[in-house]
Amino acid sequence: MNEHVTVELSAQQRDLVLEGLRYVRSARRLEFREPSAPRDPRRDADLRTVCDLIGQLDPAGGVPARAPA
Repeated sequence: MNEHVTVELSAQQRDLVLEGLRYVRSARRLEFREPSAPRDPRRDADLRTVCDLIGQLDPAGGVPARAPA
């Protein structure tokens, strides 16, 4: 998926998008799963994607680009 979309956001809109992405990241990290279950590659990929998006929108935000799952 190499398609790029450019969107102009006001500071308030950007902050709202970042807040939503952080919420999604937290929800994915905290969703229930059996402790003995193997790692879920889809969940890991989703977390990486969300963290990458956060890093693109807020590069100086202090959030690691690839936060641990």
